[in-house]
Amino acid sequence: MTHSVQTLLQWLREDGFSPEVNGPAADGTGAVAAIDPDTVITRLCIDSRAVTRGSLFAALPGHQVDGHSFIARALEAGAACVLAQRPPQDDEKAALSGCWITLDYSPRALARLAARFYGPLPERLIGVTGTNGKTSVAHFTRLLLDPARCASIGTLGLRPEGLFALPSLTSPDALSLAQALGAAAGAGMDHAVLEASSHGLEQGRLAGLDFTAAGFTHLSRDHLDYHETMDAYWQAKRSLFTRHLTPGARVVVDERLPQARELAALGLDLFRLGALGSETADLAYAARPRSGGLTLQLAWKGEQAKDFDLPLFGTFQVENIAVAMGLARVGSADATPEALDARLAGLTQAGTTLGVPGRMMPVTHHPEAPHGRVLIDYAHTPDALATALQAARPHCEGRLMVVFGAGGDRDPGKRVLMGEAAAQFADWSLITDDNPRSEDPSAIRAAVRRGAPKALEVGDRADAIAAALAAMAPEDLLLIAGKGHETGQVVGATTLPFDDAEQTRQAAAALWGSSTNGGAGS
Repeated sequence: MTHSVQTLLQWLREDGFSPEVNGPAADGTGAVAAIDPDTVITRLCIDSRAVTRGSLFAALPGHQVDGHSFIARALEAGAACVLAQRPPQDDEKAALSGCWITLDYSPRALARLAARFYGPLPERLIGVTGTNGKTSVAHFTRLLLDPARCASIGTLGLRPEGLFALPSLTSPDALSLAQALGAAAGAGMDHAVLEASSHGLEQGRLAGLDFTAAGFTHLSRDHLDYHETMDAYWQAKRSLFTRHLTPGARVVVDERLPQARELAALGLDLFRLGALGSETADLAYAARPRSGGLTLQLAWKGEQAKDFDLPLFGTFQVENIAVAMGLARVGSADATPEALDARLAGLTQAGTTLGVPGRMMPVTHHPEAPHGRVLIDYAHTPDALATALQAARPHCEGRLMVVFGAGGDRDPGKRVLMGEAAAQFADWSLITDDNPRSEDPSAIRAAVRRGAPKALEVGDRADAIAAALAAMAPEDLLLIAGKGHETGQVVGATTLPFDDAEQTRQAAAALWGSSTNGGAGS
């Protein structure tokens, strides 16, 4: 797909921008000539190494790297246009062969351009934000709205797979996001559910999108290495509801959360979740743990509660299902309560896959009765770990065991809190490495250990998993937390292959003589 510079400038002005435009130097002296409005742009780039002739290079300011430092490289590679937050300097004018667009805030401008350049996008976009639960909510919402017509984008990439290869970020860059959504629309999908991370919102990666519905899970400590304060973290997430909604959009939130009151005070149209018996909830719910999963009770406003037996572990999964049911209800014109109930009932049948990869995922079980399970979960924050352990407790007949760690080059303040969560909610804990990155792994483990002084410590993650399995009794439940669906361990600048689920199955086979699965022993 190609578009002229004139078209791009028209789009920017229609979106309320006031671009200043400089053309190439006429005689090499730095004097600026008029641009050729018919100059054709063949692609949009934010990486100067990807620039080819005909590209628009957007010089974005970054948290660690400033794209303006790479303009010269982009011009040498043949960029036909530069989008920047400052006018060209004399040497850049001399090298400029196309045009230069100057704007006050280039990330948002690029996001708006990308949405049109790579569009059309799915007609109805649904966003979900919060500290934990985004991936599960997006996954469940997609299933409830029908995977044949609804895509999802987030930590698991673009689903369905095979349409477009996304970077492994919760909220990808604006160009990748627009290309993925364009690919989904091209495949006939008219709905898309997107995870909205605080980084993505604050950095303008989602600024090109308008959401017809949005949901909030909850707020707890995370990413303070970037946002510094909980208030700044909340303000970033809050912007999904104040800057990115279409007129008439509805917001799904549990009325028991403190953020619900603030969102209501903003005049937003809330779809309220609540406890069974609530007179104000649009959808009320409750959960009962059982040996093989959960029983979910759901009641639409004015209707009797219905029971659904879910093959899921952890009562917080019910919270995610409730948010997803709400988003499906307000995010699609034809998602009636009756249709959603039927869809959810269908997803609970044998042979269907309801659970989210790496989220409270059963991967093996003890070979002796009562066949205590081993679960894999992505919990890598103090609140997420505490939540996962508390959610696992009702499914545990013996000791609740956990293998966990903390990441390097991330908020160091949460390490001791991770240890405290394990010490408070688990009966047996083992601290190991979890993406140490550039830091000394032993120093990270020592920081975690201050919160869990009685925990065991095994640095090598494979050895730690094997040690935990060896320590299991038949009635115990073991949670391996931190990596979930990830398939790599980041050590230094290298990502080494490592899959918690596969490693656990291999260790179980070596220890118990067979490779059991998560479904047996229910």
